Amino acid sequence: MPIKLKDFVQTAKNHVKEITCDQVEDYQARGYKLLDVREAAEYLGGTIPMSLHIPRGLLEPKCDPDFPGHEPQLSNPDQPWLIFCQAGGRGVLAAYTMQQMGFTDVVNLAGGFGAWKEFGGEMECPPTEDGLMRCDHPWNPGYVSE
Repeated sequence: MPIKLKDFVQTAKNHVKEITCDQVEDYQARGYKLLDVREAAEYLGGTIPMSLHIPRGLLEPKCDPDFPGHEPQLSNPDQPWLIFCQAGGRGVLAAYTMQQMGFTDVVNLAGGFGAWKEFGGEMECPPTEDGLMRCDHPWNPGYVSE
């Protein structure tokens, strides 16, 4: 019998710790970085401030230090990460994938960004220019600080 998406999500939920919106600030204070795994259009509509944005479909190569397009912020597998998507499913799949790739401390935001908005959590829109994220902003994955 083929495996359905809900089965993949349930398997991930069985292996990944999920936290609620009222715990986010505490986790950030403990050194967790935020990872937004939503698609670009969702991200540009608003995100939790200073979240690293890597769409779910690009996660594996960005997490793999042997891949030429590796994301340097994902170089330390012991760095704790708090993952979120729009509703929780992609986030838990991303967290489970990161665990399988050797990340030691990854949690998912239950309910995702939708729950965060309902909670009234702080959010910002990345700065755009002609519908694209500005290159000179730290939220842009290609940004290099001087």
